[in-house]
Amino acid sequence: MPERKLSDFAHFYATDLVKELKRLEVVRKAVLGRVIVLFVVIGGISAVAVAVDVVWRVSGWFIMLAAALCFGAGSFIYRYLISDYVFQFKISVISKIVSFLDPSLQYEPRGSIEQWKFVSSRIFEHNPDRLRGDDHVTGKIGATQVEFSELHAERKEETYSSRGRRRRWHTIFKGLFFIADFNKKFYGKTVVLPDTAEKLFGQAGSFLQSLNKARGDLIKLEDPEFEKLFVVYGDDQVESRYVLSTSLMERIVAFRKKTGRPVYLSFVGSQVFVAVPYRKGLFEPAVFSRLTDFKAVEGCFDDLQLALGIVDDLNLNTRIWSRAPSETQG
Repeated sequence: MPERKLSDFAHFYATDLVKELKRLEVVRKAVLGRVIVLFVVIGGISAVAVAVDVVWRVSGWFIMLAAALCFGAGSFIYRYLISDYVFQFKISVISKIVSFLDPSLQYEPRGSIEQWKFVSSRIFEHNPDRLRGDDHVTGKIGATQVEFSELHAERKEETYSSRGRRRRWHTIFKGLFFIADFNKKFYGKTVVLPDTAEKLFGQAGSFLQSLNKARGDLIKLEDPEFEKLFVVYGDDQVESRYVLSTSLMERIVAFRKKTGRPVYLSFVGSQVFVAVPYRKGLFEPAVFSRLTDFKAVEGCFDDLQLALGIVDDLNLNTRIWSRAPSETQG
């Protein structure tokens, strides 16, 4: 897939996308009006709660409960108010950007990677109790089958006290999750994680990493730059070193620098999994700023280009893999 330049996208924006964006700008303004009314109502309720507390000096729990109810109800209503607008944007704009990048790809705005695939990556130690996602893209880039979507994986924590049961949700991962065919059957797993322990604790970090036996064996590699950025665990020292060739390690380092974000990878079965965390929601339309500005869609183009570029960044279309040393034995 030839990489599309920003100048190509700017031309596509001017000749095709801007028509849809102008139509959706009318929708956005109507949605924004309703959102402002919502904020005014919530602000009014909050002010009344504070006044009640000041005048009648009720328990501080009253303010906390009122704030929690306002926040929860406000978040739910806000998502409801913008839901149709967001869907229209994805159908009318994001689907066109995906086709612009590669017409053979399939895009499903409300689809996502299934939970079992997320778990089978073995990247994260906790299995999610709740997983949500959208913006599912599938297809082939060259000879490589790919799929990716935005995912938000969470685990549940329940605690008990004299006040009863309390439930909290903790994010395991939120961001872009990518799966591709690696054209090679792995017998064990190889997991590549951001190296935080060595950054924090220096040489002692390597010792701490080696104690994490649940991950498998700590794999030490010969690339100093790679070792500064990543820590690797695997079930088989020979296979992990075979998979993480010098050229692949260089490409992973370059991809990490390109994203400017922590990057997680794993090689399991015959697939490579890549997880790139994002704090923001991906492929979402502007609500509080003009939708017709080029910047409003440039970010969506960049994020999609990043995902689709993983195939070239990791050189997945070059079918260099024959058989691992362990496959030639016996």
